[in-house]
Amino acid sequence: MISFRQRYRQELLALSFLWPSLVILVALLVYPLAEVIRLSFYDSNLMTETWAGLANYRRLSGDPLFWQAFWQTVLFTFFSVAFHLVIGLALALLLNMRINSLFQSLARGMLIVPWLLAPTVAGMIWVLMLAPFGVINGMLNGLGLIDAGTTISWLGDPSTALGSVTAMNVWRAFPFFMVMLLAGLQAVPRELYEAAEIDGASLARQFWHITLPQLRGVITTIVLLDSIWTFRAFDPVFVMTGGGPAHASEVLPTVIYFDGFQKLDFGYASAQAVVMFVVLFVVSAFYMRRSMSTAG
Repeated sequence: MISFRQRYRQELLALSFLWPSLVILVALLVYPLAEVIRLSFYDSNLMTETWAGLANYRRLSGDPLFWQAFWQTVLFTFFSVAFHLVIGLALALLLNMRINSLFQSLARGMLIVPWLLAPTVAGMIWVLMLAPFGVINGMLNGLGLIDAGTTISWLGDPSTALGSVTAMNVWRAFPFFMVMLLAGLQAVPRELYEAAEIDGASLARQFWHITLPQLRGVITTIVLLDSIWTFRAFDPVFVMTGGGPAHASEVLPTVIYFDGFQKLDFGYASAQAVVMFVVLFVVSAFYMRRSMSTAG
């Protein structure tokens, strides 16, 4: 029987091992977050800080560029995550079929390559591909989909810039969904499909009534995680378009970067970052709640 004093000493010993991690956590996470929140109430640059109260937030509420970037971030996130799910699920279903194991391993290794590239590297590759005389226009010319000698400025046209960045982001990150969903598919008992076949269920009904319900937990988790990652993505837009042309591909991270590090308007950039943090915090809280309910 452990006495109260012994248990108290054990808890103190455990806390003594935790304090270095807590110090690092406070230094790298809590303090920067508190500093950003504090700066959002100041008119701040490199030289001076002046108390501004809620002026930055009032300015933000009436800033058309901020709201344009906000909704473009939502669109960028929605279409990226949607195509990640559709493409990842389709490829996971193909790789889960009873095919040659060597071919399956080779296909899986090749399809995962985009995920291995850094966002900056992937963005530069797509900049070269989408250039007026790049591979994409060459393929369209070769297929006769555009007139010979005609080129499309994918990244220079406001109507196609955000879609082009989204396409690159879909290509780079779909392997994450494919790998996670493939793992989920391989965990589904084969007996469920065999029983459905005996009952005469079609492949479509098996997918709807067996596959999707079995993957619901995996899908919810990866969709929420990918939404968080994509909403705060900075590298693809900055490398490919810098938010242009005419702010047509501007997203919240690039707006915050330019206001904070180009215009040196740290107070206003901090207010934008706080709004972005609140949105991500709500999504993260939903994810944590989902994770705890699944574990329970």
